[in-house]
Amino acid sequence: MAKMTVGRVNKILPQSFVDGPGNRSVIFLQGCQFNCLYCHNPYTINICNACGICVESCPAGALSLDGGRILWDQVACVDCDTCIDVCPNNSSPKTRAMTPAVIWEAIQNYLPFISGLTVTGGEPTCQPDFLFDLFRLVKGQSDLTTCIETNGGVQGEVIKTLLPDLDYVMVDLKAFDPEIHRALTGRGNAKTLETIRQVTEAGKLHMVRTTIVPGYTDQESQIADIARFLTGLNPEIHLRLLRFRPHGTRGIAAAWESPSDAVMDRLVEAAKASGLGHVDRSL
Repeated sequence: MAKMTVGRVNKILPQSFVDGPGNRSVIFLQGCQFNCLYCHNPYTINICNACGICVESCPAGALSLDGGRILWDQVACVDCDTCIDVCPNNSSPKTRAMTPAVIWEAIQNYLPFISGLTVTGGEPTCQPDFLFDLFRLVKGQSDLTTCIETNGGVQGEVIKTLLPDLDYVMVDLKAFDPEIHRALTGRGNAKTLETIRQVTEAGKLHMVRTTIVPGYTDQESQIADIARFLTGLNPEIHLRLLRFRPHGTRGIAAAWESPSDAVMDRLVEAAKASGLGHVDRSL
């Protein structure tokens, strides 16, 4: 077998029922080109810069600084996440460099219980070569389905390269208004909208998700705009509205309140009234 790429892996979740259809193993990659105000996994945004603050703070002595990089002792680690809490860089020292073959070996015990593999993050398309090799390996070795959860902010050529070995794409559309999107993420949404078009045309779009963030995306007009955009592509697209929750967030978002049931239900109805047939919301 040709030499495979190495991915920066944050963690592996053996089984999940919310990351694509069926029961799936989930690979979390490190690194994201967005910097969302309300990110629930902020420690996956940046790559560790080996500042050493976590080394000094680790109560278990599981971290050390060697040659400009952080070494993580998985045996000594007690998973207290102190290193993540003190990191000023929205990163984690507890990442691993893994080849697709190593990941495939890591999920062997779960193969009888899962229907597929989902890669998320961070942002999985920030490591396109690794994704390509991983999905090619999975397809060559099994009948598992493959899925990515993506913010869509990537060049169309990256998605095009992945599509032959990709079964499902779940796209997080942070906001339809480009200025609101930029305020939430630091980036525009033109690439995200194009990704949604691209994977819809390819028949690979599983779901679009939008988080309802108070003061940003909790207006009926904004959700109606998303629904009309999706309806124009395919009125059967599944749109899921996710209730913002402060758990895991940092900075100003940690003080935001979650939208009420009444707000969530009203937004679902606004999307349906705009022509979209398959709309639901999280609890």
